[in-house]
Amino acid sequence: MTPGGDLVVVVPRPFDQRRIPAIVLGKLPWIERARAQVETRRAAAVAAALDQPSLPDRIALPALGEVWTVEYRTPARAGSIRAAARETAGARLVVTAPVGDDEAARRALIAWVRRRAVQELPGRLDELAGRHGLGFNEVAVRHQRTRWGSCSPRGSISLNLRLLFLEPALVDHVLLHELCHTRELNHSKRFWALLQAHDPDCMAHRRRSREAWRGLPRWLHAEGGADL
Repeated sequence: MTPGGDLVVVVPRPFDQRRIPAIVLGKLPWIERARAQVETRRAAAVAAALDQPSLPDRIALPALGEVWTVEYRTPARAGSIRAAARETAGARLVVTAPVGDDEAARRALIAWVRRRAVQELPGRLDELAGRHGLGFNEVAVRHQRTRWGSCSPRGSISLNLRLLFLEPALVDHVLLHELCHTRELNHSKRFWALLQAHDPDCMAHRRRSREAWRGLPRWLHAEGGADL
């Protein structure tokens, strides 16, 4: 059985080809099972291809109030294989990647989002900490799969680069959530009371931040849901 679902019968040269129809009829149950398996594999391959996230031609970062137009180019030199994304005038993002290598282009886009997150999120965290009388030890930006942020017992806060795809109020909610964990490293009643004192709409923000996880761009490879 070929990958396209066609039956191919191979016999030795001296074989009496008049016997082939009877042999095929005798193997008909096996042939039908094989054809069904081929169709299943083809359907799975098509579904997998359709499920691949397409590269964006536009990236909106609500947390920063920015919208970037994305342009894709091939490297000027044939031997250059490293993909990269660079900002140009007019809020245009130029992504250079080998022809047909969507995965390399995607990684370049994520690396750029990480750079923007590193530029913006730590400063916003520091500003909120000062305004609300809260503190932290250090901050890092990561590409977490299931959390908007986290806080260690030492007061080290990790923030998800995907926060840039949330509206500012939800970003502040996440940052305040982690800052409150520097005092209450749990989800006890004391923690929620502390968070509500700094973020009166925290429960509504929490619900919306959970829902926002499902709306992230697919090219970020978002999986799971927020644990916040």
